[in-house]
Amino acid sequence: MTEDFDKAKSLIDSAQHILLTMHERMDGDDGGSILAFYHQLRATGKQVNCAIKKGVPPHLAFLPGSEQITDDAAGHAYDLLITFGCSDLKRTGSDNIINLKSQVPHLKIINIDHHPDNTHFGDVNVVDHAKSSVAELVYDLFVFHNWPITKNIATCLLTGIITDTGGFMHSNTQSSTLKAAAQLMRKGAQTSQIMRQTFKSKQPQVLKAWGRAMENSHYDDKNKIIFSVMSESDIKNIQGLPQAAFEGFTETLNTFPGARFALFLRQDGEVIKGSLRTTPYKNTDVAQIAKLFGGGGHKMAAGFSLAGKLTKDKTGKWRVV
Repeated sequence: MTEDFDKAKSLIDSAQHILLTMHERMDGDDGGSILAFYHQLRATGKQVNCAIKKGVPPHLAFLPGSEQITDDAAGHAYDLLITFGCSDLKRTGSDNIINLKSQVPHLKIINIDHHPDNTHFGDVNVVDHAKSSVAELVYDLFVFHNWPITKNIATCLLTGIITDTGGFMHSNTQSSTLKAAAQLMRKGAQTSQIMRQTFKSKQPQVLKAWGRAMENSHYDDKNKIIFSVMSESDIKNIQGLPQAAFEGFTETLNTFPGARFALFLRQDGEVIKGSLRTTPYKNTDVAQIAKLFGGGGHKMAAGFSLAGKLTKDKTGKWRVV
């Protein structure tokens, strides 16, 4: 990994205008990592743009620098693209970014990720499956190059670690994770603020949506699966639902005793989003299940997207049309 860290720094040092991006729909891990990089690159005099499809969800607007994030990368001439948490460029959901390499042949790409299904599409691939989060991997890169970690950078990185470990409760939490978190706290990041913003601040519409999703949950005793579905009509009936309303819901569903894994399906326009969660003792690899539907992720947490609509047939069973 140290060789990849050196190669990444070499590309960064030679670049002038850098684009930072991640998968569609910002989360705390990759979004926090992007903003940590943004602060570091700006401090060294680089021109930097941050583009994330669908922008910043309300619960992450507290992150320092989040106002710099746009939802489109068009209109600029970049010489370096750095992606965070993307198994491939299609995960960005942006045609402008997907086609950037063909439009700018000299463009270099640094691919930073911790997911095992990463395709290593970058000119430099900083990919470590053993890390709890992209943010922990980025922290290691900062430490390796002795880059200064300000309070703002520490807040961004600790947010990434906390959200991707479920507040240090998920099985991906390791001793290295806790050591990194402790150092970031020493730099001024406050766990209480981060936990309040990311886990303990739900709007009334979100609580209503979770209630509806719980009502729609069903336990398949034969296959030992707990699942829930939010159809287009379910979502439309709840006004003002924020972008990341269901973040953390599948983890809650996964607490059902006896289930091998939890599955949550929700309609998102013309696409069905699927989220899968399990825990180590259940001996189920949900990433393999996600792959059957063109998705991927980790053994304990994975997801996929399908084109189509969720509908109920005459027998009350859910179908995709």
